[in-house]
Amino acid sequence: MTINYYYPHPPFIPPHEYRERYDADALPDPLFRESDLDAQHRLAAIDFQNVARRPETFQAHEVKAAYYGMIEYLDDLTGMLLDALERSGQRENTMIVFMSDHGETLGDHGLLEKGCRFYEGLVRVPLIFHWPGHFQQGVVSNALVELTDIVPTLLDVGGVPYPDKMMGRSLLPILDGQVGPDYHRDFVRCEYYRTLLPGEETGFEGTYATMIRDARYKLVVYHGHELGELFDLDADPGEFTNLWDDLAYSEVRFRLMLQSFDALAFAVDYGPKQILYS
Repeated sequence: MTINYYYPHPPFIPPHEYRERYDADALPDPLFRESDLDAQHRLAAIDFQNVARRPETFQAHEVKAAYYGMIEYLDDLTGMLLDALERSGQRENTMIVFMSDHGETLGDHGLLEKGCRFYEGLVRVPLIFHWPGHFQQGVVSNALVELTDIVPTLLDVGGVPYPDKMMGRSLLPILDGQVGPDYHRDFVRCEYYRTLLPGEETGFEGTYATMIRDARYKLVVYHGHELGELFDLDADPGEFTNLWDDLAYSEVRFRLMLQSFDALAFAVDYGPKQILYS
């Protein structure tokens, strides 16, 4: 069974009692520097739902408080679902997978809502597996994983064979303790293809972009625009310093572009297994 919550999502209007639980002035500031305005202006042709501006102009702290209230409301609804499973005796036989398809900028880099950007607040989403008696409890993994890993994991849990060329890798070895929790793959990729309904009515061009991220670096290519971003996440976790044009990082940029191009090629489905006749 799949349950698709609309929360948390614009418009940011949680139930009043949930909004009142958060003091907007006490919440952390968005990840923003004045240099973000120039950086986003450079990306003005790339699809995004809002134009970059200083976070105070759209009351980013108030937006964040409302967003947090929406998340807590969703948490309570999920808790009600788990309680119902417990009361009906189905909890021990039910595997829960909790995930999100994307994040929210909430003022980071002067942006609100979402679009064709790959900052951590947008692409680093929750992914929780829970199944008492089958999976380890309380384990937090720092491994690089993708949402494409969910399907092979479910098939693996059910003992269902799947083709070698399926995108994603089963997370079952981490979940049941066969391997340590902090390694799964060397890099992850993310793709954005014409998501914001391009056309005259929307004003969006239908941007194509790809991201590749390893344990330290993130590379973004905005295809057809000769634009990109390269961030050193160890030295610059807020993703403020774009190293795309820095010659000192040209080798890193080339390596990541090659890895991304190889991964795209190897993901192609070449069809059924070939049979050799003699």
